Amino acid sequence: MRFFSIGIEENNLDLKKSIVKKIEETKPEGFVIEEKRAGNLLFINYILHNPYDSGPWNLIREKLQHCIADVLTDLILDDLQQAMIQRIIHDEFFYFEKEEMKYICQEVLATVRGEKNRVSRLSSLKNSWHGRIRERIIEHLDTNSEIIIEGFIRFRLKDFTKELVQGISSIADEILIEREYNEFIKLLRYFVEIQEPKINEVHVIVEDDRKYVLLDDSYRVINNDVLKELAKEISDKEISYDDLLISSLITIAPSKITIHDSEKIKNTELLNTINKVFGGKVSYEP
Repeated sequence: MRFFSIGIEENNLDLKKSIVKKIEETKPEGFVIEEKRAGNLLFINYILHNPYDSGPWNLIREKLQHCIADVLTDLILDDLQQAMIQRIIHDEFFYFEKEEMKYICQEVLATVRGEKNRVSRLSSLKNSWHGRIRERIIEHLDTNSEIIIEGFIRFRLKDFTKELVQGISSIADEILIEREYNEFIKLLRYFVEIQEPKINEVHVIVEDDRKYVLLDDSYRVINNDVLKELAKEISDKEISYDDLLISSLITIAPSKITIHDSEKIKNTELLNTINKVFGGKVSYEP
């Protein structure tokens, strides 16, 4: 006697192998698995031998429902999620180069698996959706003896797919910002490298009001006309003291930068930028 059927698109051979393996490993005692094709779909049927010797049908059906829900939930959140991510990136981010799409996919999958220390809704997606997906599968099987996986995802998990798209978009935006930042750093580094140093060594002193004082290698305050013009921009535009420091160092293009009391600098991104632009020219003193 056939109790339930799980339908999958037959051209997805990897999915077929994975689901058949999981079903065989988890099927309740007394059931055998039968495969049948209908058009482009492969149906995996749960067949119960000797149904009259197996106990009340409602209990058998309920037990099997929960078994199928467990298998399909894990399948969707593990095996199928990767395929969904790849399809979303292909459909939504077609304007990226092929290598960029591949990189976004790798970053998204690493985030989903918890391999990246990235703040993203995708990192908690599996935990937050596991119970909801499982419950919806059980609800579907309450009134249906068939469940076609791709159709179920398309029509019953639209909100899950939407959240997946939003998470991927967020990571893609981060990657774009990172790429633009790296291009900007390369430009600044090139600009520094082609200049002759105006001062051999610059000492950066952090004052209590978060302003910076620049000293030369004789510990005299650097106060030339160019830096006066840069400082004037603080009042003319919304330029932070951090931006002014970067601009000043790039203008001077020193051979060596010594930053004193760097623990006073709360903006760690500022220190990262200085290190990236000036490479091994940066040192720190207490």
